[in-house]
Amino acid sequence: MPLPLNKLTRRVRGLLQRKLFSQDPIPARYLILRALDRRFGIVKAYQRKLDYGTIERANYGHCMLQSAMLARKLGHSRISCIEFGVAGGAGLVAMERHAEATRAETGVEVVVFGFDTGKGMPAPEDYRDMPYLWQAGYFAMDVPKLRARLKSARLVLGDVTETLRNFAEQENPPPIGFIAFDLDYYSSTVAALKIFETNHRYLLPRVACYFDDMVGDIDWAYNDFTGELLAVKEFNAQHKDIKIAPVSGLRFSNRRIPQIWHEQIFVAHLFTHPDYGKPISELTQLPLGAD
Repeated sequence: MPLPLNKLTRRVRGLLQRKLFSQDPIPARYLILRALDRRFGIVKAYQRKLDYGTIERANYGHCMLQSAMLARKLGHSRISCIEFGVAGGAGLVAMERHAEATRAETGVEVVVFGFDTGKGMPAPEDYRDMPYLWQAGYFAMDVPKLRARLKSARLVLGDVTETLRNFAEQENPPPIGFIAFDLDYYSSTVAALKIFETNHRYLLPRVACYFDDMVGDIDWAYNDFTGELLAVKEFNAQHKDIKIAPVSGLRFSNRRIPQIWHEQIFVAHLFTHPDYGKPISELTQLPLGAD
């Protein structure tokens, strides 16, 4: 006869059912750890919470934390983080939470910006916008509801081609350390990538990037000739001193659990940034070990 289910047992069972059949091949012990941590907070270190995925949008948190650590090594006390494509606002709300945790962990203040039309997606321009996936009006935002939910993040509403044009000069943000690109369209991503042409004082020398729309099954058919991947490819071809490249080996680093989002993390390298070559490594000597 089955035992009655208490609240925690139901949560663990539900989590296991969702995750065992998800796209991420995660060992059951980590699924249980996630459930227990979300209920009891047994994992104390923020970095470990990110590695084990016990926090929502761990991909955002990991990039924000790493960017803050880089900023601190370069002598910055504040950074900016941006989400292009806010939609309903769940990502921006999560980014606020990660900003608080990042500041507690590093002492670096994180200023959060969210760019969106506020009206849903515009009409696709051509096949490069992958119209079989995206159409006008998708992902509309309830602006008053989201503004009421936000604590500190700043919404920048309008066509990104226009809103980004004088953004840095008007807002005077601290150096940008992380950007989440979730605009879906090739055309919108092309416009957003122009942020890397901003004056170097508004950017860290290496900016962590997350590209949301680049992995999926055959029916989604992401490729180098449409969408965000094409926008990145063309940007790299057009910019000699700025290159956007994936992070090699991220999913194997630091004993973390391999997840799909590890394949979606890139870094924008600003080779002519005055701080690009500034040493940040804490490892300067490898001593000879004893036999």
